[in-house]
Amino acid sequence: MENKNVYLNEIPQSGEITLLAAVVDKEIRPKRNGGSYLALRLADRSGELDAKVWDNPEAVSQLFASGDVIKVRGTVERYNDKPQLIVGRVRRCEPHEYDSADFYPASSRDPEEMFGELQSFVAKIRDQRLRELVESVVNDCSISTRLRNAPAALKIHHAFRSGLLEHILSLCRLAVALTAHYPRLNLDWLIAGAVLHDLGKIDTLALNGVRFDYTPRGQLLEHVTLGLEILERHVSRLVDFPIQLKTILQHLIVSHHGDLDKGALRRPMLPEAFALSILDLLDARMEQVFRTIDSAPDGEEFTAYVPSLERQLFRGFAAAHGSQVANGGNAS
Repeated sequence: MENKNVYLNEIPQSGEITLLAAVVDKEIRPKRNGGSYLALRLADRSGELDAKVWDNPEAVSQLFASGDVIKVRGTVERYNDKPQLIVGRVRRCEPHEYDSADFYPASSRDPEEMFGELQSFVAKIRDQRLRELVESVVNDCSISTRLRNAPAALKIHHAFRSGLLEHILSLCRLAVALTAHYPRLNLDWLIAGAVLHDLGKIDTLALNGVRFDYTPRGQLLEHVTLGLEILERHVSRLVDFPIQLKTILQHLIVSHHGDLDKGALRRPMLPEAFALSILDLLDARMEQVFRTIDSAPDGEEFTAYVPSLERQLFRGFAAAHGSQVANGGNAS
């Protein structure tokens, strides 16, 4: 097996380097003065890096495909205040030459432990018919296996292996806390909504080599539609499942993005739908914010501009010194 050698978040600011990386994207682009070059987006579990091949780009492009792992040697330089790799030599690696876990980030929690926690939340559902339905979904082996591994997204939030399961569990915990404050909310519906709202992503995203990518059905239908399919399939297995309860679950799925311009098919129209959409956004944003702050270079008080958040994030006045103030703690 090849030595991974160095992760992308550890590369030097300049100089020659040899490493293994997954190819996220590749494209032949025109040079300003004529000719062409090969633009690459490389990745491992620590981050991503732009790379360029100036010599024989068409021939080099035929050596590997997107999703492949390559061994690349080149020179690191700065471009637009970011490192990029100028490729000198490259070859495609065979599956036995690398550990696939090196090339996609994963949750810090054990997926089996998280799945057991999910089952404990499902067991809290008091409505027997609803509990039977959700148990049918999460214990379906065609779902549970993929749920243990699927990310919640490719880039925005919980974009790592088992990220979807981590996100669902976070929503279940938030639902318990919220219903303690607002006892009029139906906790059964919120737990069911937390489990079902993004479940279509197990059919939307799939491994392409060592990286997750959109499936054809994911591109054509997206996760809300695929989630409704999963719900319909499992409701049909239960005799005389209440149509009113099915309608509520459908509404939780189609409204969880909150606004129509954010991808919701309907705006939330019942208290639990409002609550689920707010908790979903809160959990997604907080994971993204914490990850962005944690991945910023040491000594920087502000992160880079985050397009999806339309802002930079402030890491603290004393971030450059690593004091407790930078982490929200006491200065004393």
